[in-house]
Amino acid sequence: MLAAKRQARIVEMLRGDGMASLRDLAIALGSSVSTVRRDVEQLCEAGVLARTHGGAVLKAPGARAFEPDRTVSAGMDHGAKRAIGQAAAQLVAPGHAVIFDSSSTALEAARALIMAGTEFTAVTNDLAIAQLLSQAGHRQTHLTGGIMRPGTQTLLGAAALASITRLHADIAFIGAHAVDLAGPSDSSIELAEIKSAFIGAADQVVLLADHSKFSEKSFCRFAQLGQFDQIISDNQLSDCMAQAYRDAVTVQRVVQGGK
Repeated sequence: MLAAKRQARIVEMLRGDGMASLRDLAIALGSSVSTVRRDVEQLCEAGVLARTHGGAVLKAPGARAFEPDRTVSAGMDHGAKRAIGQAAAQLVAPGHAVIFDSSSTALEAARALIMAGTEFTAVTNDLAIAQLLSQAGHRQTHLTGGIMRPGTQTLLGAAALASITRLHADIAFIGAHAVDLAGPSDSSIELAEIKSAFIGAADQVVLLADHSKFSEKSFCRFAQLGQFDQIISDNQLSDCMAQAYRDAVTVQRVVQGGK
């Protein structure tokens, strides 16, 4: 198992249990204790976990501007993200202009559209999404331009914002670092500006967020719930939680097809 996938699994397990010993993590992952220790040390250095005697705990939500490495975040709740992406793809009709913001769930929507063979025009500020579409032979993929965010494949800045203001898309798929009843938020002002601009550039706006993102807050809010036509989440979002958000926006919960 790749390190990024192991680390994503570690975070998922600690989300459920709160804390775990290195031995228990190693057994669950089918890895050695020394391998898991290295993974935990890297996650501690990244600010995700804190070490305990013989194990680790998930840090309490408080580092609002913290964002895990893309390879780790893509592996977290991957089955849920894939199911959400497949549901999102069903909203796209042939010939649509589609915005994909820079998020691992929007990446899954792009992947599902490739599998479906739908012809559409794509706009994104994410190099990984653009590369995925290009390698699949997609002929109408537009990058916003802008400045690369350090350590990521995300384009930000004035040039990206200027290009977005000229767009008129049929649908936008937007991810979020966190979602609460006041609206979605993300880990930096620059990311929030891009997401807000994408929302204003599309006729239909869909928030893609797995269950782990709800009732959380990140650093900068970029929209109100009423600005979205619907939220697509997974079936691990509780009935009570889904109903709370349905007072403001349509919420669709999709069943995971496996990890």
